Amino acid sequence: MSDTVVPNDKIRVRMAPSPTGFLHIGGARTALFNWLFAKHHNGQFILRIDDTDIARSTDESMHEIYTALKWLGLEWDEGGDKGGPYAPYLQSERKSIYDKYVKQLLENGNAYYCYCSTEELEAIRKEARSNKSTRSYDGRCRHISSETKERYVSEGRKPTVRIKMPDKPIRVDDIILGSRNIDPATLEDEVIVRSNGMPNYNLTSIIDDAEMQITHVIRGTEHLNNTPKQIAIANALGLHLPQFAHIPLVLDDSGRKLSKRHHGDLVAVNRYREQGYLPEAMLNFVARLGWSYDDKQEIFSVAELIEKFDLDRVGKSGSVFDIKKLEWLNAHYINELDVSARTDAVMPFWEQEGLVDSSTKRDWLEKIVEAVGERLTTLQDIILQTRYFFSDDFEYESKAVKKWWGSSDEKKEKTCEILTNLGQILQEVTEFDIETVESAIWRYTDENDIKRVAAMQAMRIALTGTSFGPSLFDIVVLLGRDEVLKRIQRAIAYLNVI
Repeated sequence: MSDTVVPNDKIRVRMAPSPTGFLHIGGARTALFNWLFAKHHNGQFILRIDDTDIARSTDESMHEIYTALKWLGLEWDEGGDKGGPYAPYLQSERKSIYDKYVKQLLENGNAYYCYCSTEELEAIRKEARSNKSTRSYDGRCRHISSETKERYVSEGRKPTVRIKMPDKPIRVDDIILGSRNIDPATLEDEVIVRSNGMPNYNLTSIIDDAEMQITHVIRGTEHLNNTPKQIAIANALGLHLPQFAHIPLVLDDSGRKLSKRHHGDLVAVNRYREQGYLPEAMLNFVARLGWSYDDKQEIFSVAELIEKFDLDRVGKSGSVFDIKKLEWLNAHYINELDVSARTDAVMPFWEQEGLVDSSTKRDWLEKIVEAVGERLTTLQDIILQTRYFFSDDFEYESKAVKKWWGSSDEKKEKTCEILTNLGQILQEVTEFDIETVESAIWRYTDENDIKRVAAMQAMRIALTGTSFGPSLFDIVVLLGRDEVLKRIQRAIAYLNVI
């Protein structure tokens, strides 16, 4: 076994996700706080994989966790795919290490085999509930006779291993929540090894923290009840304890814990990547879930987060996941990109929709992005905002048609007349640029006493199918004369049959 003395001059933190699903927002926040704490103190961030639940752990989930963390930019110094001085970092590969410690606990009398059947355990729990006991196991296997043990073995019973909880208070010191003493009457002898021989979380976690010389365990308050159990195991083994810091829960807008069970893939980090959120926005947003620098600053670069982050500024109460704030942050970071970088960012979404390929001119695409301007909340929004640039296979928005093209025959005839005249004007302009097109159209509307907005919206719907979007003159020039004239004729034909 390795030396468990932790050097005082090197901060080492870890994240230990279970590969039983996607990385959720709460997990990302835990990873970020650990990563920031390590970076702030020039320490190391370790990624350990808790895959001892063999039935539910999958390589696919592990890969998704890696992908999500790398997308966020939270690179680890040691881990399953990188190795390191305390390898292996997959707990399923560390069973021989745990077995040695379990043997030590059994030999020094701090653990024992429990042969209770499923039915017996349920009866014990039922009795505990009726007696309003805080313990759901009464410790009956602590002192079974050798004869009883032999009988259980002959019956083929597969034992678990339980840790003997101490009969004196367990002190829990927490950097965020402060110190408290846990009444031993509230703790039962925890199962630390399942009947199939696989160790449980509380055993593996504290052993690995000691083996890997973890100095600080920063995790969510949902693990708070595990901490005294892990302290008891560490004390029974004589292991060095890390410092604990339990960060507040992430809540939905109704005050309920944000979880996979209740919120599905709404909490999946990769879902936001796929929808076109930027990692900088997600990091900024997640950092503010429970941590604040002051009452004013909302936008932080990664460098600023590293410089300013400290556990002293982490709150004790839960933080609400506000999707509107995330959207606002994401729009901010998108708008911070120059046109070329923004075009690079939206390109995968265009390609996924089959709107562009290698033959599509780059300078034309950049002009489209520039025309869209600050209208993107997510990168995925580029599809809704620009699809009509690539195809005229769109339907006309019904509300826009009713409002701007009209529902009466008289109004529709007037719209046809305006579109016909605009088409004639655009066909005849000598230069098809914004200044020339704009000047010619305004001259027509002003000379014929036509409201500018009415003419503009009539043509916008003809060209895009919608009543919103970039400047109409940008759209006209980017589509080109031939395409504009074709779409105007299509709109007139539509008006003549509805």
